[in-house]
Amino acid sequence: MISSLGGCTAASMPWRHPDLPKDQWSRDYYACRREADRDSGWRDDDSSGPLREYDRQQAKKIYNGSLSACMTGLGYVHAPKN
Repeated sequence: MISSLGGCTAASMPWRHPDLPKDQWSRDYYACRREADRDSGWRDDDSSGPLREYDRQQAKKIYNGSLSACMTGLGYVHAPKN
């Protein structure tokens, strides 16, 4: 699986929602991460090869797109970086 922001708290949450309480943000974020994991289909293992890095990059693009679509679909916006 693609490694994401493990251990994220509401204070460091990369997404914000103007109408939902902060304790909901992390639940929605983790649900969207699980969906993105499924969508990307990436399963990390110890194999290597010339196409391995390409596969990893493509899976990361799918993962990021799915995560972003899920969060924006729920009404979230990107939080400014501190």
